[in-house]
This record gives sequence, C-alpha cells and structure tokens, in this order.
Amino acid sequence: MNAHTHSAARSEGFFNLVRAVILFFAFVSGAAIFVMIGVTVLDIFLRFFRSGITGAYDIVCLAGAVAVACALPYVTAVKGHIAIEFFYQKAGRTGRRILDSLFRLMLLTLFAFLAYRNIGYGLYLLSTGQVMLTLRVPIFWLPFLLSLIFALLLIVTFYHLIHPGKGMIKP
Repeated sequence: MNAHTHSAARSEGFFNLVRAVILFFAFVSGAAIFVMIGVTVLDIFLRFFRSGITGAYDIVCLAGAVAVACALPYVTAVKGHIAIEFFYQKAGRTGRRILDSLFRLMLLTLFAFLAYRNIGYGLYLLSTGQVMLTLRVPIFWLPFLLSLIFALLLIVTFYHLIHPGKGMIKP
C-alpha cells in the first residue's frame, strides 16, 4: 500500500466517523421533535383536568432549538439545501464551480466564527449560572452543542469543497 492510498483510506475512515456522528444527531433531532409533540399533546390533555406540565413552553423551545440544530449537519451532508438558483442559472459549468467554491469558502468562515462565538457564550452562561426561567435547568450546554454542530458543518462543507457535486450522505 503506497502513501497516497494509505492517506486516502485514513481520510475515508475519518469521514465515515463523521457520517456516523451526523446520523446520530439526525436521530437526536427526531427525538427532540417527538418530545415537542409529546409535551404539547400531554399539556393540552392535562389542561382539561385543570392541570398542565410545568415548564412546557421551556421544554418545547429547548427541544425545538435542539431539533433544528441537530438536523443541520444531515441536511447539509445530503445537500438538501436550496441553492441560489438565480446565480447558478446565469453561470456556465465553470462559473457554477467557481460560485459553489466561493459560497463554500464563505460558509467555512461563517461556521468557524459561529463555533468560536458559541463556545465563548457557553462559557459565559456557565460562569454566570444562567438557567431556564421556569424549570431552573442550566442552559450553558446549548451553545456548546451548537459549537459542535458548527464544527460538523465545517467538516461537511470542507468535504463538499474537495468533492464537488457529491453528497456526503445518501438520503
């Protein structure tokens, strides 16, 4: 096995691990949606008996944030986002590749910035002891989760940059 083949096998192993993490987060996203539905239905049902779920709004908001965030890497990996068709239709094949590369480079910069800023915000929330208003549950972990998601988006975007036209995961 030559050095190039060995390097390619290692990078493919790394991307397989990233794919597994992305699929795990897609499962977490689905579970968060299930929590949102369950809490909402149960809260409405319990209101018929003059009761309810304390903090139902907080739970649904938190689950919604987790659902959206955890779904982003999967949607990006399968190239499920809508492209800016106006620009792509006006450009030829070479122009589309250039535009695609420029957009991906801008995304890499954006995702790196967002990952960095969310780590700082998570550390701030941790140091100040911020909690959810009703349930008093700490929320410092949400920006840390978002930083991890943005790091995954960095990897997926880089994969798409070096493999143009190829999705990282088959839908």
